[in-house]
Amino acid sequence: MCDENFHVNAKGNPEMPGTSPGQDATTKDQLSPEKITPQIIGNGEMGGNLSPGEISPETTNNGPMGDNLFPEEIILEITNICNLRCRFCHFHGESATIRRPTGHMAPHIWKGLLDEIARWNRPCTLLTHGAGEPLLYPHLKSLLERAVDIPHITVGFMTNGMLMTPDISRMLVDLQVHSVAFSIDGVIPETHDHFRKNASLDRIESHVRFLIDEKARRNSMLPGLTFNMVAYPGIMDQEEAYVRRWIPHARSVMISKFRPVGSRMLWDPSDSPGSVIPRFAPCPLLYRQSVISIEGDVGLCCEDINLDVPAGNILEKEFLLIYNRSPVLCAYRRAHGQRDISSLDLCRDCHVWGGHVVFHRNEREMDGMTVGCHASPSGRVYGKI
Repeated sequence: MCDENFHVNAKGNPEMPGTSPGQDATTKDQLSPEKITPQIIGNGEMGGNLSPGEISPETTNNGPMGDNLFPEEIILEITNICNLRCRFCHFHGESATIRRPTGHMAPHIWKGLLDEIARWNRPCTLLTHGAGEPLLYPHLKSLLERAVDIPHITVGFMTNGMLMTPDISRMLVDLQVHSVAFSIDGVIPETHDHFRKNASLDRIESHVRFLIDEKARRNSMLPGLTFNMVAYPGIMDQEEAYVRRWIPHARSVMISKFRPVGSRMLWDPSDSPGSVIPRFAPCPLLYRQSVISIEGDVGLCCEDINLDVPAGNILEKEFLLIYNRSPVLCAYRRAHGQRDISSLDLCRDCHVWGGHVVFHRNEREMDGMTVGCHASPSGRVYGKI
């Protein structure tokens, strides 16, 4: 449900869910960077309150399970309509099947949610993207105005950049929106526009440059920018140029593993020597994230693109009540806590629970900057040091 599985933490920094630098991985021989398959689910610098390995059925990073859970991140799908038809999009792609209604979220849905979040007095990241392009949403400005006015909310979204007009860039700086992530696949127009059907790399880059210049003109640090490139076959020779192009202006640059439509796998379990297999731990998304569809349905996680496992609807119950007491969410958390997901259709073939495990870190000089990189089963993240 989240494009390229983008996440940010409460400070507006990109991150992989449930990061824990000390989590063990099982490897059959010496790991080298070239053996790591690139793809990103989120976390830039490793951090967080509780590592996935410490999560049990009785406790989470928020407190006792089932009573006092507050999500660190909410993905609010304000629209699932998109102006692109990316070839391998898991919702709008050529081989994808859409199994739920499409449209825009009615304003009363997000207004009620924001009123509830405002009462929490807990840090929370609100990402207003999902299976669609947020800049298509007709009430985006009103939503952002309300959200940034809540002190403990960090607000951001991911966009393909095609609709990032100068007026929208000025609005984002005016409102001091915390983060904007651009999904841009490479630096060559021919390949970018092939994979991202209906897109124009030249137009997108001109929009991004305007936003960068507008921030500089206004001496504004916000919105913080992140760039994500999917590691499609045939464009990985563009990685170096991609990082060099955007890292001077970015909080982070991410290279995400290409996953075919419908796949939630980050490694091949049948691999022999050389494979890297993290030690199983309960999936952090169940304890730290929530997704809400255009109709107010609470989904299991951002990997449930068609909401096949709905947990409730915020028009019928308070969100926090659903998040803590939904029989569906409790059953999934219990199974993960017992480390047996064999009966869970959505999780059985999903590797996102291990996508954050860091296998390799390095740093190097790049165009006068010191740039760090860490690699995981889900990809590579570059950031200035």
